[in-house]
Amino acid sequence: MNQADRKEFELIHNKIDTIKEDIDDLKQAMDQAHIKSYQDIKFIKENLFDPHKGLWAETKENSAFRISTKKWRTTISAAFMGLFGKMFYDMFS
Repeated sequence: MNQADRKEFELIHNKIDTIKEDIDDLKQAMDQAHIKSYQDIKFIKENLFDPHKGLWAETKENSAFRISTKKWRTTISAAFMGLFGKMFYDMFS
């Protein structure tokens, strides 16, 4: 090997080392990004599907409220329709 080949070899070796360091840095950055993504997904999962305080619990409470109010809404609606019917009947009789 002559002097030019040695310089070229050192340049290639330095470039390979730089690329290897860049890959290691990228790997560390990706690991941190994966950890952050995992934490974000865990946070979303807990807020959506927690049976005691998540969105799922609020949806169940809302559904239970609608079912329980359906009974008295029907009763009150029937009473108002009866009152309007009586007022309409009384106007023409």
